[in-house]
Amino acid sequence: MKSIRDHIMFILPLMAMLIGIEFVLIFNRITASYEQKLKNDYAILVSSKKELTTPMLRNINDKIDSVEVLDKQKIATEVVSGVDKKNIETILKELPHFYRVHLVDYMPLEELKKIEEQLKRIDGVLSVEIFGKSYHIRHSLFKLIENSLNIFITILFVVSLLLIIKQMEVWQLAHKERMQIMEIFGAPLMLRSGVLFKMAFIDAIIATLLNLALFLYIKSDLAKLKSLEFLGNDKSLLFSVTDVFIWFITALVIVFISVFYVALKTSEVSE
Repeated sequence: MKSIRDHIMFILPLMAMLIGIEFVLIFNRITASYEQKLKNDYAILVSSKKELTTPMLRNINDKIDSVEVLDKQKIATEVVSGVDKKNIETILKELPHFYRVHLVDYMPLEELKKIEEQLKRIDGVLSVEIFGKSYHIRHSLFKLIENSLNIFITILFVVSLLLIIKQMEVWQLAHKERMQIMEIFGAPLMLRSGVLFKMAFIDAIIATLLNLALFLYIKSDLAKLKSLEFLGNDKSLLFSVTDVFIWFITALVIVFISVFYVALKTSEVSE
């Protein structure tokens, strides 16, 4: 019974670390997907006396993806509804060219303002509208969530690692006599710690499998909720097969660090 409890005390903090890593992976995927959507929907509005082309603007800034020409006829009709056709034609001649400038990436506001200044310096450009306020609010919100998540995961990671090391010390004490005998016969440090590696390795596999079951459930169940419709049909945002390999490799690294730390600490005390 005590042995089962000891394994649970190792598996739970390890699972907490792996869950934290998965939340970071999920957040990064959702953020990348949502930023792509924002990038596709976002455009800088430019009015100019002269015609602008995509190659021309790309020479100014390589972050510019494409230039979309807006229909002046449609703009004039919306602005001056009720005016006869002859007057509309006159207005069309006086109207500047209107463009929507699409960007390659969803970028910080500082980069956006830099592009704005570069566009304003083009000969013939009358105005440039980057819709900076709404853009900045969305970008700042992403950064706030990202920073908060990183702080939380870091704290979780440190606390869980300390708990894992503590449990490793408990196992080390349980096998202290055996490890001391191996030390007397000249067994190297890593060989003496083999029993700790074996137990921790098994628990790392169990923690990875439990995480797999948990997130497969989340993927199949939570994706049905209407509140998660912003994910679209891409359920891989909630879970990807490659995540399992990341968990297992991370678990092995944590196991190696904790075992090596405890074994080295014990060896120094013995000396």
